[in-house]
Amino acid sequence: MNESNLTLQRLAELKADNHTEARARLAAIEAAMTPQWRATMHAKIEGLSKEASSPRSKLPKLYALMEVVGELRAPHVSCKAGCSACCRIIPVEISEQEAKHIAAATGRTSVALPPGRHTNLSRVDRPCPFLVEDKCSIYEHRPYNCRSLAAVDRDALACSDENSELTRAKDPRAVPVTMTKMQAFDPLYRDLTSKKGMAWADIRQFFPSP
Repeated sequence: MNESNLTLQRLAELKADNHTEARARLAAIEAAMTPQWRATMHAKIEGLSKEASSPRSKLPKLYALMEVVGELRAPHVSCKAGCSACCRIIPVEISEQEAKHIAAATGRTSVALPPGRHTNLSRVDRPCPFLVEDKCSIYEHRPYNCRSLAAVDRDALACSDENSELTRAKDPRAVPVTMTKMQAFDPLYRDLTSKKGMAWADIRQFFPSP
């Protein structure tokens, strides 16, 4: 059996399992977020929201809070170094504020876009410009959506190229990817990035490949 057929067989087994493993991992993440833990995090989010500082200075502090959640859920997600499916095949929408943050951190110049949303949500034709050897070269400065979303399972099988192709073809053998999202940070993120005149686009539009 070749590697592709083996992957299809494993996908069939995963679908038959009805995401039992993924549901257990989601439950473990929820259990780790005890009421006291949630109250403490909520207080930190509220404190940052009320802080008398600029969105530019608040953004890295928001990222730091998200890293706390990321560390908590890390044992239960399939996103690891070297897994780059999301970086290669889906749009990564970022705000102009985040583009400026990345530009300052990397020394690269971001494209100035007019206000409004410019993201093309169809299939992208090239990897993220910051994907280097299947790893994120700006991991410490990666944008909100890259931090917020994560696939939940024992491995990244559901994120494989084979399953992505089945999903795009609407093949009944496709397996949905079980995801977790840091929704608690969404209101603060919107406050920091939604000022009048802000541009939104895929990271590839702000940073075209050389």
